[in-house]
Amino acid sequence: MDNKTNDDLRVRRTHKLLYSALLDLMEKQPFENITVKQICDLAMVHRTTFYTHFNDKFDLLSRALRQIADDELNFVDTFISPSEAIKEVFSVAIKHKKLFSQLLSEERDSLRNLLRREMGVGIHKYLVENTSLEGNSIDIQIAIEAHIGAVLGVLNWWIENNMPIDKEDIYKKLDILTKLNSRDH
Repeated sequence: MDNKTNDDLRVRRTHKLLYSALLDLMEKQPFENITVKQICDLAMVHRTTFYTHFNDKFDLLSRALRQIADDELNFVDTFISPSEAIKEVFSVAIKHKKLFSQLLSEERDSLRNLLRREMGVGIHKYLVENTSLEGNSIDIQIAIEAHIGAVLGVLNWWIENNMPIDKEDIYKKLDILTKLNSRDH
């Protein structure tokens, strides 16, 4: 085996040890409480080695998540239907329940979470009054979350892409969601 292959294997091994240590620690405590020292101690990797490969724990988390996506979510290399994409995401979420729970809830004080809460209250009231969905049913919660997630996803895309179409066109394109949610269920 040549040196380049040996180096690649060592780098991959180091990354795997650090990813695994971080994910193990996140099973036990919030990400914000985890230190680079804890990660290195658990991985049995020296701190200088850590900083040779990663800028900080956020960089490590980002690359660990990218690795999970590459290994377990095969969206890039295959043509996948929206329903299959949903199944894959939920399967990975089940496998990494604690990680997903922690990372999806860490935005407690963010603008995204504020918008989710506020929109959720208004949409809930509307659906209770205008559909046959019961106020505390699973169906109404799924409808609310699907609507909010879609709207926030499009909003994020729209802003990141320098608002390529005007807001009136966005409203029209998103109107399909309101039609779907206003049907009598």
